[in-house]
Amino acid sequence: MSNFNKTQMNLFKTVYAIVFLLPFFCFSQNIGIKTQSPTQTLDVNGSIRVRSINTAGTSTVKDSILVFENDGVLKYASSSQIIQQVPQGVFPMVTNAKLIGTGTSSNTLGISSLSAGINQALGWNNLLGWTPVDQISSSNWLSVGNGNTLATNFLGATNDISFDIRSNNTTMLQFGRRQTLGLFDSSITGLYPYNQPNDAVTYIRGTNGNSSLQFESSMSQTYKPVFFTDSNGNFGFRGSAAGNDWFEVTSSGISNNASLQFTIGDEGNEPIVFRKYNNSTNSFIEMMRMQGLGLNNRVTVGINVNGSQPNSTFEVKGSVSRSISQITASTTLTESQYTVLLNNSNTITITLPSASAFRGRIYVLKKLTSNTVNISSYLNRLSSSATVLPNGVTQLQSDGTNWQQIN
Repeated sequence: MSNFNKTQMNLFKTVYAIVFLLPFFCFSQNIGIKTQSPTQTLDVNGSIRVRSINTAGTSTVKDSILVFENDGVLKYASSSQIIQQVPQGVFPMVTNAKLIGTGTSSNTLGISSLSAGINQALGWNNLLGWTPVDQISSSNWLSVGNGNTLATNFLGATNDISFDIRSNNTTMLQFGRRQTLGLFDSSITGLYPYNQPNDAVTYIRGTNGNSSLQFESSMSQTYKPVFFTDSNGNFGFRGSAAGNDWFEVTSSGISNNASLQFTIGDEGNEPIVFRKYNNSTNSFIEMMRMQGLGLNNRVTVGINVNGSQPNSTFEVKGSVSRSISQITASTTLTESQYTVLLNNSNTITITLPSASAFRGRIYVLKKLTSNTVNISSYLNRLSSSATVLPNGVTQLQSDGTNWQQIN
């Protein structure tokens, strides 16, 4: 075959191929390689190799990269789209010297110490970036206090919560409404002020049921002034007196068996004095004095003794009143009676309490009539047992065993 014929034959083959493939180019938009049913513009069922590809600069690339979807489709995606699809805590990071951790849930990302010292904080430096700086300065209110403050400045909270002050991570002092602090008693038997929910309360907290409020007193050499509670629910206050002495007023007791105690010390002769103030004369008037006698167990009580040591166990400068009553029928005498007038028109009986239970008690009995008055057994002036009162006045006192006539 001549060269002309060969050329003509090749031309016919090319035209035939174009005519054969033309319908596919006109009616199909997808091309498949090693697949008869392409689903994309170019569907390659196999690997792809690209040689001598040109690289693009940063300004050209922008924020897009090539990614493959699950079905193999190649698309552009931004970095933010990729990060949003990463599950939290599984995106490791390689950090520089100013960061620690890998960014995983087991090794979270943090800031290294950067050779910072105590009380330093991170500060911005235009040359070094974030770097340790001293946070305590001449303008820091934690060191030097606030200056040029306004009347509207305050330390606290603007909502209804407890404002706490702590030390050693233990709450020492709380401020707030009574109900907010959990101190409100809503029961019908609640006493004032526990039943006032909106009271402004300063609450001193403690540990193991104990708390105290102490005051500075430079002249108190041993006993410093203090309010305190104890683990039994008792409350009291102790104060210094004249440098070396002290006084105390406390509740005491356990398990619903309480008492109120007044104490003065410590040489034994310090008095407890009750006095009043006269405004017109600008003077104090002593009303009553209770005073010990040194370190022994004796005590004296004086009323209107004007600052003097009482001369007896009980000294009264003034009048004394005692109970006096009148009866007309049989009666059992009690602690509320002292002088008893017997004005009976018939025979009656007076019953005395047990002498052993009321040692020292005195009764003064006076008959106003001649009618018979029977009485519990007593020893008369002749130390003989008697059970009938004589006419006139009979004064009886218990010696702890018998009732004795002492007049």
